[in-house]
Amino acid sequence: MNRFKLAWARFVVTRPWPIFGISGLLVLLAVMSIVTKPIPYDNSNEMYFLPNDPSLLAFNRLTDLFGDSEYLSIGLQARGQDKDVFEVDTIHLIDSITQMLEEHEVVTQVRSLSKYQYTHNDDGILATDDLFEEPDAVTLQDLAQARLIMVNESLALDTLISKDFMQVRLLARTEYRAGDNSHKVKIVTDLVNFIKDQGFEEQGYQIHLAGVPVIGERFETLTKEDMAWINPAMALVMLIILFITFRSVTGTLIPWLVIGFSIVCVSGIQAFLGWPFTAVNSALVPTLIIIGMGVSVHVLVEFYHFRGKGLLPKDAAYETITHLFQPVLFTALTTSIGFIALAITELLPVKQYAYLAAMGPLIIFLVAMTSLPALLSFIPWLPKRTKTAFKQDLVGRITQNIPSFTFNYRLPIVVIGGAALLFSLFFVSKIKVDSNFITYFKPDSWITQDMHYFDKHFKGISNLEVMVDSGIEEGIKAPEFLRRVESLQDYLESLPVAGNTNSLLDFLKQIRQAVSDDNPDFFILPDSAQMTAQLLLLYENSGPDEDLSDLKDFDQRYLRLTVPVINMPASQMTALLMQIEQELASDYSDLSVEITGPMVMYNVQNRYINEGMFNSFTIALLLIGLSFFVLFRSVKYGLIALVPSIVPILMAGGVVTLMGISLDLGTMIVGAMTMGIAVDDAIHVVSRYLLARSQGADVKSAIERAMNESGRAVVFTSVILVVGFSVMLLGSFIPYINTGLFSAIIMGLALVGDLIVLPALLFMIDGKKDKQLSEYANGVKTSN
Repeated sequence: MNRFKLAWARFVVTRPWPIFGISGLLVLLAVMSIVTKPIPYDNSNEMYFLPNDPSLLAFNRLTDLFGDSEYLSIGLQARGQDKDVFEVDTIHLIDSITQMLEEHEVVTQVRSLSKYQYTHNDDGILATDDLFEEPDAVTLQDLAQARLIMVNESLALDTLISKDFMQVRLLARTEYRAGDNSHKVKIVTDLVNFIKDQGFEEQGYQIHLAGVPVIGERFETLTKEDMAWINPAMALVMLIILFITFRSVTGTLIPWLVIGFSIVCVSGIQAFLGWPFTAVNSALVPTLIIIGMGVSVHVLVEFYHFRGKGLLPKDAAYETITHLFQPVLFTALTTSIGFIALAITELLPVKQYAYLAAMGPLIIFLVAMTSLPALLSFIPWLPKRTKTAFKQDLVGRITQNIPSFTFNYRLPIVVIGGAALLFSLFFVSKIKVDSNFITYFKPDSWITQDMHYFDKHFKGISNLEVMVDSGIEEGIKAPEFLRRVESLQDYLESLPVAGNTNSLLDFLKQIRQAVSDDNPDFFILPDSAQMTAQLLLLYENSGPDEDLSDLKDFDQRYLRLTVPVINMPASQMTALLMQIEQELASDYSDLSVEITGPMVMYNVQNRYINEGMFNSFTIALLLIGLSFFVLFRSVKYGLIALVPSIVPILMAGGVVTLMGISLDLGTMIVGAMTMGIAVDDAIHVVSRYLLARSQGADVKSAIERAMNESGRAVVFTSVILVVGFSVMLLGSFIPYINTGLFSAIIMGLALVGDLIVLPALLFMIDGKKDKQLSEYANGVKTSN
């Protein structure tokens, strides 16, 4: 390895132009890849799953059998001066929104009060009539008649309108497009603009929006908005700190060449692979900024250190490579390992992020050990302010005093560190994983408030989709089958968190009541398969808008029950699904039932996150530990170096558990990301310590050298990253905020671990056999 890195360093400083040429060619190829294959944005539900995932296959069966399954929900409450929603202005408003939605290319069906149809007996003939024949010319008499009709409309009560007639809802079924989110953004944006242009809020109406399209639009919009200003703001903050650190324009700007190169290359690879931009890999750019910044600062500090000693630029660049090649290589490998460990999850976007993020450190290593020192070798000047800063700055004084401080207080430091570890292990065991989408938005955001509105008045906007297979074509007409499904429906509706189920059964009951002179006693299921067929035929001939194709399949083998449920934490949803599955197994084993839908998909994601977080952390820990053993050729020093890398993550987990914050997909990624980065600084410190020891230095001198040569860079990178990550706290998307919060906490704790706990451990473990250290300790005791 030693001869190889010397040859590498010699080639870089003597052959810079081929290196610049290859680097430029790689950037050109990456840009061409991005231009020719622009990276799309995809936040669709199915893209989170592998192609053969059972949950995805079940959802696809639902779509194949019953068509589009995503709904946009628009809620409206009566104005303060109105008796209820049956007012002329309100019906006009509902009708105008209904017409706008029906004309929209994304919408395939609209259910609303203005186009509601009721089935009844009209002089012995089954009739399906409009509640309002002319919604845009409704009269007071029409409104009074509508009130009388809706009192007994079980298909609409608490589904389209509340029983007190004070709340009303429109449901727009939107087109299902696999792997696409743009149509969701379009329909929601168009609707919001329409509501604004019509001035409905100025008329005193409060309008609420929710549903899968709204969630998809908010995910994409908020992510883009946050990235549009937070990433530049983070970069600006880092620029300011870099300038304060190096006191030169060169030292301030050069790290961004490394960062920019890595971002362009990774984006080019992403475009070439055809992987979309998702809410998950929105963390990719901050990740590359963090890693690139850390490596660049180490290189610059080392380069300026040798320049300050009087070396010429080429010689300083050469020495920088020879001193940093091995630690930077292993930091790249360990960081990549941390990301690769994420790939064991079943969530496809996380796999894609893991592979892309794992490429980042390797690309950064290559440019940091080639193009960066080659470029530095051409910079002849060393600003006086930079030279002065490196000799007289506060950071230098702090790192010089760390060895004495950590030696004098080594026992309390280790004891406190051990207590912190025990604290972390205790609270980390109580961590809750919750991928509930409502927690991704701030509590005071309009989408959160609107989802609470639908939970309160309509038992939520999230549905459990229950598919029941009769086993044969036309099987859904059999009365025995229908009665068993009715029993299942009654059970589902009895759940405290569930609302009124939408199913074919209710239509059949309503039709039978209508053909029986509207006698409520006949709101029952048909007695035979022939009667079922006759009722469906009569309904079809009565001229309805509803063709019931979203409740039964074409072959009339499958039935669909849509069960609305209120929003709840993922753990409660898991318990609910388990309760339903147990009920199905014990009381409905004769029915072939499959449960799917967006809420089930989200719940599966939560399970994958829970499993993936533990497994990826364990694998990353084992592989990084193995890498340490290889790098330091010692189990002892490998374990010592792991302490400041792992404890901060565990402590951060304990802190957020105390704060009552549940972990989600973003924090799973943060764990892998920060583990790799925290490891980087530990590698630099321990490498310098062991290098000094191999050259004959005692423990105290070796720690002093490690602090003087690596401590400064560790402080600089940690401060830059903590402040930079803190900018993310100003975002509006909770996963983005949590990423900043957890990362800032972890990097701050890692700084303490690398500069305080690590030297104290080395003093405790190696100091026992160090004669000079024993004499120094006795001298300290005597002087005290």
